[in-house]
Amino acid sequence: MVQEQEGTRIVDLEHGSRVKNRYSIVAVVVPAVCVIWGGWNFLPAFAADGKSDANADQNRVLESMFQEQRSRFSHIASYSRVQHYSVTAERFGLKAELVARVHRDRAKNKTYEILSRTGSSVVQSHVFDALLEAEVNTSHEGADLLNRENYNFHLIGKAEYAGRHCYLLETDPKHKDKRLLKGRLWLDAEDFGVVHVEGRPAESLSFWVGRPNIMQDFQKQAGFWWASRRNSFIDNFWLGKSDLVIEYTDYQFEMSKAEDSPDASGTPIMQTPVMQTKTAAAP
Repeated sequence: MVQEQEGTRIVDLEHGSRVKNRYSIVAVVVPAVCVIWGGWNFLPAFAADGKSDANADQNRVLESMFQEQRSRFSHIASYSRVQHYSVTAERFGLKAELVARVHRDRAKNKTYEILSRTGSSVVQSHVFDALLEAEVNTSHEGADLLNRENYNFHLIGKAEYAGRHCYLLETDPKHKDKRLLKGRLWLDAEDFGVVHVEGRPAESLSFWVGRPNIMQDFQKQAGFWWASRRNSFIDNFWLGKSDLVIEYTDYQFEMSKAEDSPDASGTPIMQTPVMQTKTAAAP
């Protein structure tokens, strides 16, 4: 009897195990079938909602950035700053520095005056002068480059930079322009000003400089973010591995008046003796 009971018990356990397995299979298969047959239409809706939310966040961030740019240029009628250029080229041991004051106003575009030069004449003429000329010659094309006409933007997340909470955006230029960068920018999460950018120009800056890797920092002045330092890392046949640094200091601003129109003419904010001046043609 014991063996029969034990045998029966074994049979019962095996039977119970098979029943449990069947219930487990049913428990998995039936919901899966329901999802495939009856619930499939809900899945794209969930995905679409997630994508829609991401697009809404990106559009909100971009529109806030565009508004910050418009506000900056509408509040500042003109400004001047000192730009200190320095290059160190490993291949030939070349070093050079140049200091210039650059002026900009809405009506007269950019002008500059050379304050001092030292070092290699090759770097002076082929690098510094070329960069200044390009900055002046393109100034009539507008200072507000961060727009949908120039870039495709993609919000990829959040990050911190220099202690600031930022949105991180990828920038992809829509056309070749030496002023446009393919890379990333850090956007202040509080006021949506540009804090930092990294990338490479969409077009060669010059025959000697090419398309360097660029890192640029911005500092808040007069309520807005302005360039403070730009590092360009060059590695080409002509200069070898070189560092081009531009430091932007001594900003001076002339604020817009309420009665001024966006294209009103004005006088330069600095009336300093001009050693050498280049002026961009009016549009």
